[in-house]
Amino acid sequence: MACIASTFTGSVAALKASKVQAKSVSKVIKADIYPEFGTYPGGGESPIIPFGSEKNAEREVIHGRWAMLGVTGAWAAENGTGIPWFTAGTLCTPDDCTAVADKFPGAVAPLAPEGSGYPSFWAVLAIEVVLVGLAEAYRTGLTDPAFDELTVGDVSPGGRFDPLGLAESGDLEELKIKELKHCRLSMFAWLGCIFQGLATQEGPIANWQAHVADPVHANVLTNAASGFGFY
Repeated sequence: MACIASTFTGSVAALKASKVQAKSVSKVIKADIYPEFGTYPGGGESPIIPFGSEKNAEREVIHGRWAMLGVTGAWAAENGTGIPWFTAGTLCTPDDCTAVADKFPGAVAPLAPEGSGYPSFWAVLAIEVVLVGLAEAYRTGLTDPAFDELTVGDVSPGGRFDPLGLAESGDLEELKIKELKHCRLSMFAWLGCIFQGLATQEGPIANWQAHVADPVHANVLTNAASGFGFY
């Protein structure tokens, strides 16, 4: 009886050990499957986009962050104002930029008094050139960084640029990989927004609402049959 119990105990221990080993192996495989921060799928072996420059990793993250902002802005602007993202620029032209003064949802007052001539296209342009220009000058090393955290080539400076302390909420390298995945998904989503706007001449929210209201007659197949709005 003792021999049977010993054999059973040994089998259970071996089973547990094999499960632990399987878990450790799965973690290793998972780390190998997903690209590390700043790398392309396939590493440097891709014949299409070989990864041979650390600068490409920096560019990818920056493009991805712009894409995340763009997709979020397209969603929020159309939800709040009903104006699709590809026509928003017509509200602020060199001739007249005052049309945006009362378009923000929930605004208790316009951005500027009526008849004041503000917002001004040239003022908006100057502010964007100065702010974005300084940010790019600091990032590229064209100008000495104004903050100690900024280092040329470092796209995750932290410090005052991480006021919520997200870098301390988990493993920083894992968070970087997650951000990279969101960047790639957002760039793909923004590409979809561009082709959707060209094909249907409507914003993504309008297309989604039309599809939810009538999924049989408002989908990619019916749009393809009608020429996608290109002709």
